[in-house]
Amino acid sequence: MLPTYEVDHFVLDNAEELNQQYPDSFWIPDQLKRESLEVGALVKLIFSMEETEGSEITSVERMWVEVVQVENDYYVGKIDNDPYGSTCVKCGTIFSFKPCHVIDIYEEDS
Repeated sequence: MLPTYEVDHFVLDNAEELNQQYPDSFWIPDQLKRESLEVGALVKLIFSMEETEGSEITSVERMWVEVVQVENDYYVGKIDNDPYGSTCVKCGTIFSFKPCHVIDIYEEDS
């Protein structure tokens, strides 16, 4: 199940929708790459988070996530850092996401 404000205090922005709205300025990785991630991959997602639990104020941040499990159409990821604008979301938080949420894939230089 994808994260919700009610349970997880954050939601994920859909990168595919943002790319369709702003194709000249919002690049995302190729669909095949986003759909074939493996455990251990580092990906960047856009989080919209409650600033504090129950707050109507939200903080939007791009953060790196490690893929820890692959499940059919979903990935299970672990946040790789603490956000600046939220006390509700922490490094190590585990959650599900889809390929449509991926805005970048970390690739080491060869």
